[in-house]
Amino acid sequence: LSPFLDCMCIGEAEALIPSMLAVLNDNGLSRDEKLEALSKLPGMYVPKYYNGAKIRRQYLTGLSDVPVSSAVLSGETELGDLYLIEVERGCGWGCRFCMVGNAFCPIRFHSAESIIEQAKKGLEYRKRIGLVGAVVSDHPQIEEIVTAIRDMGAGISISSMRIKPLYEAVLKAIVESGAQTITLAPEAGSQRLRNVINKRIGEDDIMQAVEKVAEFPIKTLKFYFMVGLPTEVDEDIEAIVSLVIKCRDLLNTKLVGCRIDINVAPFIPKAGTPFQWMPMADEKTLNRRLNFLKRKLAPLGVQVKNESVAWSHVQGVLSRGDSGIAELLAAVETVSLAEWRQKARKLKIDLDYYTVEKWDTNEKLPWDFIDSGTKKEKLVTEFNRALSFE
Repeated sequence: LSPFLDCMCIGEAEALIPSMLAVLNDNGLSRDEKLEALSKLPGMYVPKYYNGAKIRRQYLTGLSDVPVSSAVLSGETELGDLYLIEVERGCGWGCRFCMVGNAFCPIRFHSAESIIEQAKKGLEYRKRIGLVGAVVSDHPQIEEIVTAIRDMGAGISISSMRIKPLYEAVLKAIVESGAQTITLAPEAGSQRLRNVINKRIGEDDIMQAVEKVAEFPIKTLKFYFMVGLPTEVDEDIEAIVSLVIKCRDLLNTKLVGCRIDINVAPFIPKAGTPFQWMPMADEKTLNRRLNFLKRKLAPLGVQVKNESVAWSHVQGVLSRGDSGIAELLAAVETVSLAEWRQKARKLKIDLDYYTVEKWDTNEKLPWDFIDSGTKKEKLVTEFNRALSFE
């Protein structure tokens, strides 16, 4: 985006906006002088005045004074029926595919008191409260929070529950608030592949979580999986089927009428993660593996939903793109895969370079000038650890 933008703020808005506004509101400075002044502030990337130095991501060390919740409420938006409240930022689990646990650390929590107060305010506008964060259930006072919100008479929504630990008191409060679906994220079907991505749970943990969920009268148990993960082979996809069948059989012995749904997303390499050098699987492979899951699980009553493979490859280009794709972004005028590909060919842009090619860890990356707080050496170490499970 550097050809299009005058200034980019690297980090969290609360840590950046005050100093930025002070410069922008200085009427004694010309436009160019303002840009030059911004370039000297921490976390500000001004392409015109960039001097080659690392730009350190700016973030708040604590969240006690910055409650964050829905500012614009509209039924026309995604999750428009929820009043959203931020619970935490960052993540301490270190899954190798995830940007939050690698580029947005450290983990920080809003206070329980602040979250509960915001929930009271939110109930003036919505009947359901959505708790937002990568690891909401890791909040040290999560039981107090969900119990208080339930006691207000509000519905509670959490994007997914951590499999280990899975707190029964949290499950109880969520279900008693009216939730009909509980979502868990094993991400991979085989233990080998969970080791590759550093998802620190075993099959026993998953089965124990399902057993806990089965104690509550829900209608749907949803799982999140990924396909096309680094080192993935067909046996790993078969392991998803085996795991889902085991979970379904266990669920059926304890909870009548509850179905299992699975959401499957293609792996997309993210900047600032150990897997930033890893390739995506090609479209043919992804489609074949998704079709295998549907063919095996649909007859068992398991609904398989997936993101578009073709559009996931567009995401892959955007995720690992550099200024070389700026012309393409400017040229594409409609939400059309055909136009995207046609314009890329016309501009002689190799989309495969950004998606299905494995990059060398010694290669200079477009975002290497950003210091996210995680050293590149650590990312390389985790990259190599992942490959040790191949």
